[in-house]
Amino acid sequence: MAATMSGKISNKLNVADLLSQHANAKKDGCLVVSNGAINWFFYLEESQLVYATYSADPLDLLDNHLRRLSRQVPSLNSEVRTQVRINFNDDSSDQICPDYQAISWLVRTNQLKPAEAATLVEGIVIEILESYLLVSEGTFKFLPKSAHLPVYAKQTIPPLVQKCQKRLNAWQALGPMVWSPHQRLYFAEQSPGAAKLSPSKVQQLQKILRGFSFRHLGVLLNLDELQLAQNLNSLIVDKVILLQDPQPPFNQLPRLAVGAVNSTSQASGAQSDSDAALGSIGSSEIGQKSYTIACVDDSPAILNTINRYLQDQNVSVVMISDPVKALIQIMRAKPDLILLDVGMPWVDGYELCRLIRKNSQFKKIPVVMVTGNTGLIDRAKAKVAGATDYLTKPFTQADLQKMVFRHLT
Repeated sequence: MAATMSGKISNKLNVADLLSQHANAKKDGCLVVSNGAINWFFYLEESQLVYATYSADPLDLLDNHLRRLSRQVPSLNSEVRTQVRINFNDDSSDQICPDYQAISWLVRTNQLKPAEAATLVEGIVIEILESYLLVSEGTFKFLPKSAHLPVYAKQTIPPLVQKCQKRLNAWQALGPMVWSPHQRLYFAEQSPGAAKLSPSKVQQLQKILRGFSFRHLGVLLNLDELQLAQNLNSLIVDKVILLQDPQPPFNQLPRLAVGAVNSTSQASGAQSDSDAALGSIGSSEIGQKSYTIACVDDSPAILNTINRYLQDQNVSVVMISDPVKALIQIMRAKPDLILLDVGMPWVDGYELCRLIRKNSQFKKIPVVMVTGNTGLIDRAKAKVAGATDYLTKPFTQADLQKMVFRHLT
Protein backbone atom coordinates (compact mmCIF):
# COMPACT_ATOMS: atom_id res chain seq x y z
CA MET A 1 0.00 0.00 0.00
CA ALA A 2 1.75 3.20 -1.11
CA ALA A 3 1.54 6.41 0.87
CA THR A 4 0.30 9.40 -1.09
CA MET A 5 1.25 11.92 1.58
CA SER A 6 3.47 11.94 4.64
CA GLY A 7 5.08 14.41 6.99
CA LYS A 8 6.00 15.37 10.53
CA ILE A 9 3.85 16.70 13.34
CA SER A 10 5.07 19.59 15.46
CA ASN A 11 3.43 22.13 17.72
CA LYS A 12 2.82 24.23 14.61
CA LEU A 13 0.61 21.49 13.13
CA ASN A 14 -2.44 20.80 15.25
CA VAL A 15 -3.39 17.10 15.14
CA ALA A 16 -7.10 17.95 14.96
CA ASP A 17 -6.45 20.15 11.94
CA LEU A 18 -4.37 17.37 10.39
CA LEU A 19 -7.32 14.99 10.60
CA SER A 20 -9.75 17.57 9.22
CA GLN A 21 -7.42 18.42 6.33
CA HIS A 22 -7.28 14.82 5.18
CA ALA A 23 -11.04 14.44 5.51
CA ASN A 24 -11.64 17.62 3.52
CA ALA A 25 -9.35 16.32 0.77
CA LYS A 26 -12.16 13.84 0.01
CA LYS A 27 -9.76 10.93 -0.43
CA ASP A 28 -10.82 7.55 0.89
CA GLY A 29 -8.17 5.75 2.89
CA CYS A 30 -6.37 5.61 6.22
CA LEU A 31 -4.48 8.38 8.00
CA VAL A 32 -1.74 6.82 10.14
CA VAL A 33 -0.22 8.99 12.87
CA SER A 34 2.71 7.85 15.03
CA ASN A 35 4.40 9.36 18.07
CA GLY A 36 7.20 6.79 17.83
CA ALA A 37 5.64 4.33 20.28
CA ILE A 38 1.94 4.21 19.35
CA ASN A 39 0.23 4.36 15.94
CA TRP A 40 -3.24 5.85 15.47
CA PHE A 41 -5.36 4.81 12.46
CA PHE A 42 -8.22 6.90 11.05
CA TYR A 43 -10.30 5.36 8.26
CA LEU A 44 -11.88 8.04 6.09
CA GLU A 45 -14.58 7.76 3.45
CA GLU A 46 -16.41 10.57 1.68
CA SER A 47 -14.89 13.18 4.06
CA GLN A 48 -16.22 11.37 7.10
CA LEU A 49 -14.68 9.14 9.76
CA VAL A 50 -15.64 5.49 9.42
CA TYR A 51 -13.47 4.04 12.17
CA ALA A 52 -10.49 4.80 14.39
CA THR A 53 -8.14 2.62 16.41
CA TYR A 54 -4.57 2.45 17.69
CA SER A 55 -1.77 -0.07 18.09
CA ALA A 56 -2.00 -0.20 21.91
CA ASP A 57 -3.76 -3.57 22.24
CA PRO A 58 -6.77 -2.87 19.97
CA LEU A 59 -8.46 -6.12 20.99
CA ASP A 60 -8.44 -4.99 24.62
CA LEU A 61 -10.04 -1.75 23.45
CA LEU A 62 -12.71 -3.72 21.58
CA ASP A 63 -13.29 -6.09 24.49
CA ASN A 64 -14.02 -3.19 26.86
CA HIS A 65 -16.61 -1.76 24.50
CA LEU A 66 -18.16 -5.17 23.84
CA ARG A 67 -18.52 -5.61 27.60
CA ARG A 68 -20.38 -2.30 27.83
CA LEU A 69 -22.62 -3.17 24.91
CA SER A 70 -23.33 -6.65 26.31
CA ARG A 71 -25.70 -5.07 28.83
CA GLN A 72 -27.98 -4.23 25.90
CA VAL A 73 -26.92 -7.18 23.72
CA PRO A 74 -26.74 -10.26 25.99
CA SER A 75 -25.45 -12.44 23.15
CA LEU A 76 -22.06 -10.70 23.49
CA ASN A 77 -21.18 -12.98 26.37
CA SER A 78 -17.77 -14.08 27.61
CA GLU A 79 -17.66 -17.00 25.19
CA VAL A 80 -18.23 -14.75 22.17
CA ARG A 81 -15.67 -12.19 23.35
CA THR A 82 -13.14 -14.95 23.89
CA GLN A 83 -13.78 -16.24 20.37
CA VAL A 84 -13.09 -12.75 19.04
CA ARG A 85 -9.66 -12.71 20.67
CA ILE A 86 -8.85 -16.21 19.37
CA ASN A 87 -9.92 -15.45 15.81
CA PHE A 88 -8.33 -12.01 15.46
CA ASN A 89 -5.28 -12.10 17.71
CA ASP A 90 -3.02 -12.21 14.64
CA ASP A 91 -2.90 -8.63 13.35
CA SER A 92 -0.82 -9.47 10.30
CA SER A 93 -3.23 -7.73 7.89
CA ASP A 94 -1.91 -4.35 6.77
CA GLN A 95 -5.23 -3.28 5.25
CA ILE A 96 -7.92 -3.63 7.92
CA CYS A 97 -7.18 -3.54 11.64
CA PRO A 98 -8.02 -6.70 13.65
CA ASP A 99 -10.63 -5.00 15.83
CA TYR A 100 -12.63 -3.81 12.82
CA GLN A 101 -12.33 -7.25 11.24
CA ALA A 102 -13.76 -8.63 14.48
CA ILE A 103 -16.70 -6.20 14.42
CA SER A 104 -17.46 -7.19 10.82
CA TRP A 105 -17.31 -10.88 11.79
CA LEU A 106 -19.78 -10.29 14.63
CA VAL A 107 -22.18 -8.67 12.16
CA ARG A 108 -21.71 -11.40 9.53
CA THR A 109 -22.40 -14.12 12.09
CA ASN A 110 -25.54 -12.29 13.30
CA GLN A 111 -24.15 -11.68 16.79
CA LEU A 112 -24.39 -7.93 16.21
CA LYS A 113 -26.93 -5.95 14.24
CA PRO A 114 -25.57 -3.19 11.99
CA ALA A 115 -27.15 -0.54 14.24
CA GLU A 116 -25.47 -2.11 17.28
CA ALA A 117 -22.17 -2.17 15.41
CA ALA A 118 -22.63 1.55 14.74
CA THR A 119 -23.05 2.20 18.46
CA LEU A 120 -19.93 0.16 19.15
CA VAL A 121 -17.91 2.04 16.54
CA GLU A 122 -19.02 5.44 17.84
CA GLY A 123 -17.85 4.63 21.37
CA ILE A 124 -14.47 3.35 20.21
CA VAL A 125 -13.89 6.40 18.00
CA ILE A 126 -14.40 8.76 20.96
CA GLU A 127 -11.85 6.87 23.08
CA ILE A 128 -9.28 6.86 20.27
CA LEU A 129 -9.73 10.54 19.50
CA GLU A 130 -9.25 11.47 23.17
CA SER A 131 -5.77 9.97 23.20
CA TYR A 132 -4.93 11.23 19.69
CA LEU A 133 -5.67 14.86 20.55
CA LEU A 134 -2.85 14.72 23.13
CA VAL A 135 -0.18 13.97 20.49
CA SER A 136 2.24 16.91 20.23
CA GLU A 137 4.85 15.55 17.83
CA GLY A 138 5.39 12.61 15.52
CA THR A 139 4.90 11.61 11.91
CA PHE A 140 1.95 10.88 9.64
CA LYS A 141 1.17 9.22 6.33
CA PHE A 142 -1.96 8.71 4.29
CA LEU A 143 -2.65 5.30 2.77
CA PRO A 144 -5.19 5.17 -0.08
CA LYS A 145 -8.03 2.72 0.30
CA SER A 146 -7.10 -0.68 -1.10
CA ALA A 147 -9.47 -3.06 0.69
CA HIS A 148 -13.23 -3.22 1.12
CA LEU A 149 -14.23 -1.76 4.45
CA PRO A 150 -17.79 -2.46 5.65
CA VAL A 151 -19.27 0.79 6.92
CA TYR A 152 -21.46 0.87 10.03
CA ALA A 153 -21.16 4.53 10.99
CA LYS A 154 -19.99 7.72 9.29
CA GLN A 155 -19.18 10.63 11.55
CA THR A 156 -18.35 14.24 10.84
CA ILE A 157 -15.01 15.13 12.39
CA PRO A 158 -15.42 18.67 13.87
CA PRO A 159 -18.28 17.76 16.28
CA LEU A 160 -16.33 14.68 17.42
CA VAL A 161 -13.23 16.77 18.11
CA GLN A 162 -15.28 19.30 20.08
CA LYS A 163 -16.83 16.55 22.19
CA CYS A 164 -13.46 14.93 22.90
CA GLN A 165 -11.80 18.25 23.71
CA LYS A 166 -14.54 18.98 26.24
CA ARG A 167 -13.90 15.62 27.88
CA LEU A 168 -10.15 16.23 27.91
CA ASN A 169 -10.68 19.57 29.63
CA ALA A 170 -12.72 17.79 32.30
CA TRP A 171 -9.95 15.20 32.78
CA GLN A 172 -7.36 17.94 33.08
CA ALA A 173 -9.45 19.74 35.69
CA LEU A 174 -9.03 16.80 38.06
CA GLY A 175 -5.54 17.95 38.95
CA PRO A 176 -1.95 16.71 38.74
CA MET A 177 -2.52 13.26 40.24
CA VAL A 178 -4.74 12.10 37.38
CA TRP A 179 -2.98 12.11 34.02
CA SER A 180 -4.32 9.03 32.21
CA PRO A 181 -7.57 7.02 32.05
CA HIS A 182 -5.31 3.97 32.16
CA GLN A 183 -3.83 4.72 35.59
CA ARG A 184 -4.51 1.89 38.04
CA LEU A 185 -6.34 2.40 41.32
CA TYR A 186 -5.37 0.86 44.68
CA PHE A 187 -6.94 1.30 48.11
CA ALA A 188 -4.51 2.68 50.73
CA GLU A 189 -5.91 0.97 53.82
CA GLN A 190 -3.34 2.49 56.18
CA SER A 191 -3.81 6.09 55.03
CA PRO A 192 -5.13 8.70 57.50
CA GLY A 193 -8.04 9.36 55.14
CA ALA A 194 -9.06 5.69 55.15
CA ALA A 195 -9.33 5.77 58.94
CA LYS A 196 -12.12 8.35 58.59
CA LEU A 197 -14.26 6.07 56.42
CA SER A 198 -16.98 3.84 57.80
CA PRO A 199 -16.30 0.09 57.88
CA SER A 200 -18.85 -0.48 55.11
CA LYS A 201 -17.09 2.00 52.81
CA VAL A 202 -13.71 0.43 53.56
CA GLN A 203 -15.15 -2.97 52.63
CA GLN A 204 -16.54 -1.59 49.38
CA LEU A 205 -13.20 -0.07 48.40
CA GLN A 206 -11.32 -3.26 49.29
CA LYS A 207 -13.53 -5.23 46.92
CA ILE A 208 -12.66 -3.39 43.77
CA LEU A 209 -9.59 -1.14 44.08
CA ARG A 210 -6.98 -3.76 43.29
CA GLY A 211 -5.23 -2.34 40.27
CA PHE A 212 -8.03 -1.90 37.73
CA SER A 213 -7.59 1.18 35.56
CA PHE A 214 -10.21 3.94 35.38
CA ARG A 215 -11.19 2.46 32.00
CA HIS A 216 -11.53 -1.13 33.19
CA LEU A 217 -13.23 -0.10 36.42
CA GLY A 218 -15.71 2.01 34.49
CA VAL A 219 -16.59 -1.01 32.36
CA LEU A 220 -17.07 -3.22 35.42
CA LEU A 221 -19.28 -0.68 37.18
CA ASN A 222 -21.08 0.44 34.01
CA LEU A 223 -19.94 4.02 34.56
CA ASP A 224 -18.23 6.43 32.20
CA GLU A 225 -14.57 6.47 33.26
CA LEU A 226 -14.52 10.27 33.42
CA GLN A 227 -17.55 10.32 35.69
CA LEU A 228 -15.91 7.64 37.84
CA ALA A 229 -12.69 9.67 38.12
CA GLN A 230 -14.67 12.79 39.05
CA ASN A 231 -16.61 10.87 41.70
CA LEU A 232 -13.48 9.39 43.28
CA ASN A 233 -11.24 12.44 42.95
CA SER A 234 -11.69 13.59 46.55
CA LEU A 235 -10.45 10.19 47.76
CA ILE A 236 -7.51 10.43 45.34
CA VAL A 237 -6.54 13.87 46.64
CA ASP A 238 -6.81 12.59 50.22
CA LYS A 239 -4.56 9.66 49.20
CA VAL A 240 -7.18 7.11 50.22
CA ILE A 241 -6.87 5.91 46.62
CA LEU A 242 -3.35 5.58 45.21
CA LEU A 243 -2.71 5.72 41.48
CA GLN A 244 -0.04 3.70 39.71
CA ASP A 245 1.24 4.08 36.18
CA PRO A 246 -0.64 2.36 33.35
CA GLN A 247 0.34 -1.11 32.25
CA PRO A 248 2.28 -1.48 29.00
CA PRO A 249 1.51 -0.62 26.27
CA PHE A 250 -0.86 2.04 27.66
CA ASN A 251 2.02 3.72 29.50
CA GLN A 252 3.24 4.81 26.05
CA LEU A 253 0.11 6.81 25.30
CA PRO A 254 0.48 10.60 25.67
CA ARG A 255 -0.29 12.06 29.08
CA LEU A 256 -2.91 14.63 29.92
CA ALA A 257 -1.62 18.16 30.39
CA VAL A 258 -2.81 18.35 33.99
CA GLY A 259 -3.73 21.58 35.75
CA ALA A 260 -4.14 22.67 39.32
CA VAL A 261 -6.91 21.24 41.50
CA ASN A 262 -9.91 23.46 41.94
CA SER A 263 -10.27 23.00 45.69
CA THR A 264 -13.55 24.89 45.91
CA SER A 265 -15.38 22.83 43.31
CA GLN A 266 -13.70 19.70 44.59
CA ALA A 267 -14.96 20.19 48.13
CA SER A 268 -18.48 20.94 46.99
CA GLY A 269 -20.33 17.69 46.63
CA ALA A 270 -17.18 15.59 47.02
CA GLN A 271 -18.74 13.44 49.71
CA SER A 272 -21.89 12.75 47.70
CA ASP A 273 -19.82 12.04 44.57
CA SER A 274 -17.65 9.47 46.31
CA ASP A 275 -20.75 8.00 47.97
CA ALA A 276 -22.28 7.59 44.51
CA ALA A 277 -19.19 5.80 43.26
CA LEU A 278 -19.10 3.60 46.34
CA GLY A 279 -22.76 2.79 45.82
CA SER A 280 -21.93 1.57 42.31
CA ILE A 281 -19.17 -0.59 43.72
CA GLY A 282 -21.45 -2.04 46.37
CA SER A 283 -24.16 -2.89 43.85
CA SER A 284 -21.75 -4.52 41.38
CA GLU A 285 -21.03 -8.22 41.23
CA ILE A 286 -17.28 -7.63 41.28
CA GLY A 287 -15.73 -8.88 44.46
CA GLN A 288 -18.84 -10.90 45.37
CA LYS A 289 -18.14 -14.04 43.36
CA SER A 290 -15.21 -16.33 44.04
CA TYR A 291 -13.45 -18.09 41.17
CA THR A 292 -11.22 -21.14 40.92
CA ILE A 293 -8.09 -21.05 38.76
CA ALA A 294 -6.13 -24.21 37.95
CA CYS A 295 -2.42 -23.63 37.27
CA VAL A 296 -0.38 -26.40 35.68
CA ASP A 297 3.40 -25.94 35.70
CA ASP A 298 6.25 -28.29 36.57
CA SER A 299 8.03 -25.40 38.32
CA PRO A 300 6.95 -24.94 41.98
CA ALA A 301 8.48 -21.45 41.88
CA ILE A 302 6.15 -20.38 39.05
CA LEU A 303 3.14 -21.89 40.81
CA ASN A 304 3.99 -20.09 44.05
CA THR A 305 4.45 -16.83 42.17
CA ILE A 306 1.04 -17.13 40.52
CA ASN A 307 -0.54 -18.00 43.86
CA ARG A 308 1.11 -14.97 45.50
CA TYR A 309 0.12 -12.63 42.69
CA LEU A 310 -3.53 -13.64 42.99
CA GLN A 311 -3.84 -13.35 46.77
CA ASP A 312 -6.84 -11.26 47.86
CA GLN A 313 -8.30 -11.40 44.35
CA ASN A 314 -11.41 -13.47 45.19
CA VAL A 315 -9.83 -16.49 43.52
CA SER A 316 -8.81 -19.90 44.75
CA VAL A 317 -5.66 -21.20 43.05
CA VAL A 318 -5.26 -24.95 42.50
CA MET A 319 -1.55 -25.59 41.92
CA ILE A 320 -0.70 -28.68 39.82
CA SER A 321 2.97 -29.57 39.32
CA ASP A 322 2.59 -33.00 37.68
CA PRO A 323 1.33 -32.65 34.08
CA VAL A 324 0.59 -36.38 33.88
CA LYS A 325 -1.95 -36.12 36.70
CA ALA A 326 -3.17 -32.68 35.70
CA LEU A 327 -6.28 -33.73 33.77
CA ILE A 328 -7.71 -35.69 36.71
CA GLN A 329 -6.99 -32.86 39.14
CA ILE A 330 -8.56 -30.31 36.80
CA MET A 331 -11.71 -32.44 36.51
CA ARG A 332 -11.94 -32.55 40.31
CA ALA A 333 -11.35 -28.82 40.75
CA LYS A 334 -13.84 -27.70 38.05
CA PRO A 335 -11.97 -24.41 37.54
CA ASP A 336 -13.29 -21.24 35.93
CA LEU A 337 -9.92 -20.58 34.27
CA ILE A 338 -6.96 -22.83 33.43
CA LEU A 339 -3.33 -21.67 33.09
CA LEU A 340 -1.06 -24.15 31.26
CA ASP A 341 2.70 -23.98 30.94
CA VAL A 342 3.78 -24.89 27.41
CA GLY A 343 7.19 -26.45 28.10
CA MET A 344 6.48 -29.31 30.49
CA PRO A 345 8.02 -32.81 30.40
CA TRP A 346 6.06 -35.91 29.37
CA VAL A 347 2.90 -33.97 28.46
CA ASP A 348 3.39 -30.45 27.09
CA GLY A 349 0.85 -27.67 27.36
CA TYR A 350 -0.47 -28.09 23.81
CA GLU A 351 -1.23 -31.78 24.29
CA LEU A 352 -2.79 -31.17 27.69
CA CYS A 353 -4.96 -28.42 26.21
CA ARG A 354 -6.21 -30.83 23.52
CA LEU A 355 -7.07 -33.41 26.18
CA ILE A 356 -8.91 -30.81 28.24
CA ARG A 357 -10.95 -29.67 25.25
CA LYS A 358 -12.06 -33.24 24.55
CA ASN A 359 -13.97 -33.18 27.84
CA SER A 360 -17.40 -31.64 27.29
CA GLN A 361 -17.47 -29.81 30.63
CA PHE A 362 -14.37 -27.81 29.64
CA LYS A 363 -15.39 -26.82 26.10
CA LYS A 364 -16.11 -23.24 27.15
CA ILE A 365 -13.61 -22.80 29.99
CA PRO A 366 -10.85 -20.26 29.14
CA VAL A 367 -7.46 -21.94 28.75
CA VAL A 368 -4.42 -19.64 28.80
CA MET A 369 -1.05 -20.90 27.61
CA VAL A 370 1.88 -19.61 29.67
CA THR A 371 4.92 -19.46 27.41
CA GLY A 372 8.20 -17.75 26.71
CA ASN A 373 7.52 -17.96 22.99
CA THR A 374 5.36 -15.43 21.16
CA GLY A 375 6.11 -16.41 17.57
CA LEU A 376 3.35 -17.04 15.08
CA ILE A 377 4.10 -20.77 15.04
CA ASP A 378 3.49 -21.02 18.79
CA ARG A 379 0.32 -18.94 18.54
CA ALA A 380 -0.93 -21.19 15.75
CA LYS A 381 -0.18 -24.32 17.76
CA ALA A 382 -2.01 -22.89 20.76
CA LYS A 383 -5.02 -21.99 18.63
CA VAL A 384 -5.18 -25.45 17.04
CA ALA A 385 -4.96 -27.04 20.49
CA GLY A 386 -7.95 -24.98 21.62
CA ALA A 387 -6.23 -22.36 23.76
CA THR A 388 -8.12 -19.16 24.49
CA ASP A 389 -5.20 -16.84 25.12
CA TYR A 390 -1.53 -16.78 26.03
CA LEU A 391 0.55 -15.15 28.77
CA THR A 392 4.21 -14.47 28.03
CA LYS A 393 6.99 -15.14 30.56
CA PRO A 394 8.29 -13.31 32.43
CA PHE A 395 4.98 -11.76 33.50
CA THR A 396 4.23 -9.23 36.19
CA GLN A 397 1.44 -9.26 38.75
CA ALA A 398 -0.36 -6.65 36.65
CA ASP A 399 -0.06 -8.90 33.55
CA LEU A 400 -1.63 -11.81 35.40
CA GLN A 401 -4.39 -9.72 36.94
CA LYS A 402 -5.22 -8.31 33.51
CA MET A 403 -5.57 -11.84 32.16
CA VAL A 404 -7.90 -12.77 35.02
CA PHE A 405 -9.93 -9.60 34.44
CA ARG A 406 -10.22 -10.39 30.74
CA HIS A 407 -11.64 -13.87 31.21
CA LEU A 408 -13.38 -13.93 34.60
CA THR A 409 -15.08 -10.57 35.09
